[in-house]
Amino acid sequence: MEELRKKFIVEEKLDEKMITEYIERSLRFGKVSIDGGVIIEKEGMATKDQIGLAVVMRFLANRLEKGISAEVNTKELSQNLGIPEDQVAARLADLRDEGVVIRVDKGVYRVNPTRIGRFLDYLEDKYLKGTK
Repeated sequence: MEELRKKFIVEEKLDEKMITEYIERSLRFGKVSIDGGVIIEKEGMATKDQIGLAVVMRFLANRLEKGISAEVNTKELSQNLGIPEDQVAARLADLRDEGVVIRVDKGVYRVNPTRIGRFLDYLEDKYLKGTK
């Protein structure tokens, strides 16, 4: 039974290689400041995509700098991205319904680690097609 448990019940951890790959891919869109502020450098991104990317980037930043929270709230996303708080909340609800983010508490979210790769694939296909 213990052997079966180890195969079936897994920790929500990403290995170092995957974290490195996801960070390299995220760098094509923006950066995170030392205080946890997300800086989206790719212009022309849809609001929902910016918000999803910000949640992904904060999670990844936390893996490099434990002082940066992996979780984000609607107010700080609104301030960081310059998007009205009600729109941030609505887009986070959409991203939650799509399984990209997980609601931790009222107005507080973090990325679903199992969806980071797929979300980055989507962003690259949409915004970086034909660029290297």
